[in-house]
Amino acid sequence: MSAYKKEVWFTIIMSLLFLVSGHMGLIFTIIPIDGYLFGFPIMYIVPILVGWFGVLFLTIVAGKIGNSLDVAIEEENERNKQQSDNQGKGAV
Repeated sequence: MSAYKKEVWFTIIMSLLFLVSGHMGLIFTIIPIDGYLFGFPIMYIVPILVGWFGVLFLTIVAGKIGNSLDVAIEEENERNKQQSDNQGKGAV
């Protein structure tokens, strides 16, 4: 799979993960859960923690993977440029 296709899939998947992480409170209002975590009701503390730390974690992961995809795209562009230059020289 080309680096561009990987970047598109990465963007789609990370967007979905960010949406779920950022809107965890909505999920907990649809499915109410009784119980306590760290002395707080689960349906209040889990969305807050996932919203804060989940988005922070996803941002770090997205940055690292995005940088590696950018490097792969640059390498692929260089290979494609060299191949087109070699084909152009062979035709002359």
